[in-house]
Amino acid sequence: MELGQALSQLEAAAEPSRLRLLALLLPGEATVGDLVTVLGQSQPRVSRHLRLLAEAGLVESFREGRSIYYRLEDAVLDDGIGDYLGALLRGPDPVVSQDQERMAQSRRERERDALRRGTRSIRASAAGTVTAQHALAELLDVVLGKQPLGAVLDVGVGAGNLLQLLAPRASRVVGVDSAGHMRQLARSRLYGSGRARWTIRDADARALPFAAGEFDLVILDEVLGPGTQPEVILAEVRRVLATHGRLLILDRILPVVRRLPVTPAQGELSERQLAALLRAAGFSVSSRQWLPGRAPDRALFLAVMNEVADGPQGTRTGTDD
Repeated sequence: MELGQALSQLEAAAEPSRLRLLALLLPGEATVGDLVTVLGQSQPRVSRHLRLLAEAGLVESFREGRSIYYRLEDAVLDDGIGDYLGALLRGPDPVVSQDQERMAQSRRERERDALRRGTRSIRASAAGTVTAQHALAELLDVVLGKQPLGAVLDVGVGAGNLLQLLAPRASRVVGVDSAGHMRQLARSRLYGSGRARWTIRDADARALPFAAGEFDLVILDEVLGPGTQPEVILAEVRRVLATHGRLLILDRILPVVRRLPVTPAQGELSERQLAALLRAAGFSVSSRQWLPGRAPDRALFLAVMNEVADGPQGTRTGTDD
């Protein structure tokens, strides 16, 4: 960092309200409305503080519908300011503690609103169970191993349950979903999860707004199936994956060993169908695991690009059917 930039950032942060804003954004992104509510100041005043922080390169913003979200710049965390803000959050200051309590209340209200306005399927997906989450966490360790994951993209992030499990091992986390209720839930669940480098965005799986080779792991979280144009989605995944990146698919997949029903249910892929789709898109399946249940049909498939189809120890861990 250059001296001039350091002075600019220190000057921007050296004001009580702006320092409080930075502390509120350390756990994750928030809307201007959230920040106005927590600080108890007018919207123009808070917006001015945020503009000054943005001009100093401390925060960035993006628009979603009628809302503007703010988050800390990744470079801010790399420069060590995040450690200082973390110490501030852990301290005994009553103003900062009150800010945290108000933000937590705002998150709870947003989550309740999303669940109230969501469909029954959205509520079921968001709720989950401790047992199901534990089983999923164990299978993720089996399929992905326990090494760092790098930059992770979750397409179809839903309520953020999967990202909550993987975020501690990721250097960067991005979740996308076309459903506003789900994005609202995911932000609520991920805020304060200990990972500042995360963001939730509105995006179409068939046209991802990311650069080629940007991610080390891409997750397709129940987004494949009839009417979803899986060929287009898989082509986009291949584009945004790094050369040695991996594709993780969590979906309803009918195992080959199950003979009935002969035709998969609506929204359910067969194992052979998925393998064929992946093969046509230039991927090879390296691992597959079904989640436990009375009639297992939800599975985790790990795939790699054909050029690097070896497993982590240099041997293939599975074959396409």
